[in-house]
Amino acid sequence: MSALSERHIELLKGHNFGVLATVGESGRPQTSVVWVDTDGANVLVNTTNKRAKGRNLRVNPRVSISVWDNEDPYKYFEVEGPVELVDEGANEHIHELSRRYDGKDFHTPVDRVIVRIKPERVLDHGIL
Repeated sequence: MSALSERHIELLKGHNFGVLATVGESGRPQTSVVWVDTDGANVLVNTTNKRAKGRNLRVNPRVSISVWDNEDPYKYFEVEGPVELVDEGANEHIHELSRRYDGKDFHTPVDRVIVRIKPERVLDHGIL
């Protein structure tokens, strides 16, 4: 198990974005630009159960996510690992993310799920 550094956590709590990669039933990869967050140990993202990433994660609960520093996108880090899907608090979480990134509550907080990514591997590219 790898750990996030203080700088990784700072970026996850900021106004930076990530690209989440999942794999569907057919084996085809799927990527999405996502808002990012952390609970201090794990990377958090929020989606719906019906979106491709939500469906994919129910079949194959492993991901890779790259998060870059908006101030210098050549500085980024990657996290690989298994996910836990958490329904409890997911609607409130999407509101928190939306207020951080968009300045207002989220427009459709329905059928949300928090994707908790447990870092098994953290690759740093100029962040530390």
